[in-house]
Amino acid sequence: MIFSASLPSPLWSPSLRFFGFSLHPTFYSSRSRLSLSLSLKALSTFLGMFSIPNILLVLLLSLFLLLHHVVSDPRATEAALICSNNTASTQERQIFVANFLATMDVLTPLIGGRGYAAVVNGTGNTTVYSFGECMKDLSQSDCNLCFAQCKTQILRCLPFQKGTRGGRLFYDGCYLRYDDHDFFNQSLSLQDKTVCAKDDFGGNLTVWKANVMELVRNLSLVAPKNDGFSVGLVNLRNVSVYGLAQCWELVNGSFCEECLADAVKEISSCSSKQEGRVLNAGCYLRFSPQKFYYNSTIGNPGNGGNRTLAIILAVVSAVIAVLLASAAVLFFGILSDGKAVAIKRLFFNTTQWVDHFFNEVNLISEIDHRNLVWNLYGTGRLSEAVDPILNGNYRVEEASRLLQIGLLCAQASAELRPSMSTVVKMLTGNHEILHPTQPPFMNSSSTEISPRIPSEGYHSQPDSNTQSSGNRITESWIEPR
Repeated sequence: MIFSASLPSPLWSPSLRFFGFSLHPTFYSSRSRLSLSLSLKALSTFLGMFSIPNILLVLLLSLFLLLHHVVSDPRATEAALICSNNTASTQERQIFVANFLATMDVLTPLIGGRGYAAVVNGTGNTTVYSFGECMKDLSQSDCNLCFAQCKTQILRCLPFQKGTRGGRLFYDGCYLRYDDHDFFNQSLSLQDKTVCAKDDFGGNLTVWKANVMELVRNLSLVAPKNDGFSVGLVNLRNVSVYGLAQCWELVNGSFCEECLADAVKEISSCSSKQEGRVLNAGCYLRFSPQKFYYNSTIGNPGNGGNRTLAIILAVVSAVIAVLLASAAVLFFGILSDGKAVAIKRLFFNTTQWVDHFFNEVNLISEIDHRNLVWNLYGTGRLSEAVDPILNGNYRVEEASRLLQIGLLCAQASAELRPSMSTVVKMLTGNHEILHPTQPPFMNSSSTEISPRIPSEGYHSQPDSNTQSSGNRITESWIEPR
């Protein structure tokens, strides 16, 4: 029988600063290889300017793709998504969403620097606690890749649409959770989950089950004494099983021991299966017949050959990144009146599109533009948002009413947005135009709004078909579909 445990040292991943970019040799995911292949011709021309033979280019790129496949795997495979049943009240939802966004913005750079982060934002019932961490055997570049994906998929808990007050997303390479209470040192919870593979192990089941339980018990004992992390294998009678155990960074000591002890007990229900995972509030435990983790010896900086190859790969990555970054991502144009406009295109197949998107949103939110409809509405100057090219050839009251309807349809919470039938009644002046709440991605310091502004000629109508009679008058209202 063989059991081995590895230290939590991350893979060595050198970086270079090249033309202002900080790059790692494992920057590109497998989804980026198509973009890479499409850039070969452009890259050949670029390198040709420096008299580098094309044969060297082919060798470098072949080497890059081969080694990238070997050393880069962010394990961005979803194990489970767990969403809370609690939602923020209508009055608190706007602030809760703003606090959620703020914590997500802060988490990314912190995780990029140390592999984990805990952030708290807000006060009272609208406080948001967020935590993220990568598995400790991942390189920093793979960690960034995994967390970028995790950050987008946590939105499936619908924090914007429903104001869901908590969510957890377990990937095999990273973890993200947000909630409305302090859970940072929590080891167990009612939402903990055990995930077993569908298929049974195809070999000697008796030996397999014994090896599985031997492995997970060993991992649970080693990890609390080894910075909360352990990987290893058990090989008995030609049956090998690999495993990984990790407690989250803020769950240590007896809490880590408690969490992994529970995980060992729960994972026993998966011992006959090909794979098993326990996803607790404070830890993660997995076994598999395939080796899915990295050893601390892989990519050791003391290995001169690996260092040289990594530096070569970093240079190739840098050149390709320059070409991709200089591609048509920013479009300029001149309008007929001489005004210059620019459109920025965000590539959703890159590893950092999530951060780029939130950066653009935050930038727009900070702009104090004089024609922001929300600010004009709050100061009672909504009609000023109308395009001046109309030269005042419109009714101010009607324009204000239409813009206010637009604000109602652009509210952050989908539940607060009017239905299409209600919008039709608003447009025809047969329904009250309610007071809109702040649109999403707006700076919290935006102008406070005034009370409801009724539209000109407003009169309410019942929500369903009605008839009323008085003297000889009969009134009917047809509900739009």
